[in-house]
Amino acid sequence: MSEYIGKINVPKDTMLHVVNNIFNQNVKSKTTKDEILEVIKKIYIEENFDKIIKMLPYEAYLLLEKLLEFTKNNQDINEFERQIEHKGIYYLEEAMIVIMRAKHLEYNYSLNPGVIENLHQLFNEKNKKMAERYARIENLAKGIIYSYGVVEFNFMRKTICKHMNEIITQKELEDIIFTRLNLNTLINYHEIRWTNTNEREEFVTYLIEEYDDIDIGDIAAGQKSRGLKYKPFTEKELLDRDEYLWDKQTQKFFNFIKSKSKNIFEFEFKRIIKDNELGKDILNKLIHKCEFKNESEVIGFMKIFMEWYNNAPQYILGGYSPVEFRKMC
Repeated sequence: MSEYIGKINVPKDTMLHVVNNIFNQNVKSKTTKDEILEVIKKIYIEENFDKIIKMLPYEAYLLLEKLLEFTKNNQDINEFERQIEHKGIYYLEEAMIVIMRAKHLEYNYSLNPGVIENLHQLFNEKNKKMAERYARIENLAKGIIYSYGVVEFNFMRKTICKHMNEIITQKELEDIIFTRLNLNTLINYHEIRWTNTNEREEFVTYLIEEYDDIDIGDIAAGQKSRGLKYKPFTEKELLDRDEYLWDKQTQKFFNFIKSKSKNIFEFEFKRIIKDNELGKDILNKLIHKCEFKNESEVIGFMKIFMEWYNNAPQYILGGYSPVEFRKMC
C-alpha cells in the first residue's frame, strides 16, 4: 500500500481507540495522526483479517464490501453516501480512518492505492462466516440488554451460548461487545457489591444514569431481591427487540392516545412509555397529552392504560410484565 496522503476528518481520540482497544497496540496519546495511520496500515498489509472483522460492526462490514465495489468505477465517496440507503452509513467514518485518503479540509474521500487488492480476501466465504457469527452474537447482546435494561453479565453470556449453541468464554464475549465500534459506547459494566453478603456481581447495561435519571443499582437490587429470575426469550424475540418496544398492545395504546390528542407523535410516545420499563410513573405525562371531553372518556383512558401497563415489561421485574410476574409468585 502506498504512503498515506492527505488528512482524515476523524478525531484523533477515535483513531487512538481503534489502534489501542481494537488492534491491541500501545500507541501513546502524543502520537500524531499520520503516525497512527502508519500503524493501522501495517495491520492491513499483514492481512490481519480476524482483527479487522472483529473491529467492524456487521453493517460496516457489508457497507465496506459495497464501497470497494463502488470504487472500482467511481472514486467519489460522497456520491456513494448519497446513493446508499443504510442505517449503518455513519460507520464508514471509522472505516475511512484506515482505508481512505482525502484532500485537506475537503470531504472528497478516495481509497488509498492498493486497498482493493489487500482487502480482497476480507470478503471470502470463510471471513464472511466469521463476520456473520460476530454479528449474531452482537445482535443477541443488544436484544438482551434492551429486554432487561440491566442484566447480570454471566447470565447474558449463558443466554448467548444457548442460542449460539456453542461455548463462548467471558473474555471473548467481552472482546466482542465492548470493542466493536458500535457497542463501545452502548454497553457499560457495573460491578455491584451487595452489602448484606459482601458478594460482588458484574452487570451490564446500555442505560446512563445521568441521561436516564435512574439508579442502575436500584434496578439491579430489585432484580436481585426477586432472585434474578429473568424472563426467558426466544432467539427471535431477542433479535427483533429494539430499545423502544413497539408490540401490538403498545401500538393499540398509541392509536387511542393519538385519537385524543393532536400533540403527540410516535417517537415522543415511545420515549414516554420507555419510562415505564425504567420504573418511572408515566400516567400524568400521558394524561396531560390527552384532551378529554367528559368523564366517560377519562374512564376509557384508564381502562386501556391499565390493560397496557399490566402487560408491559419492566426492567426491575427482569423483563416480566406485572401480570406475568404475579403469575410466577
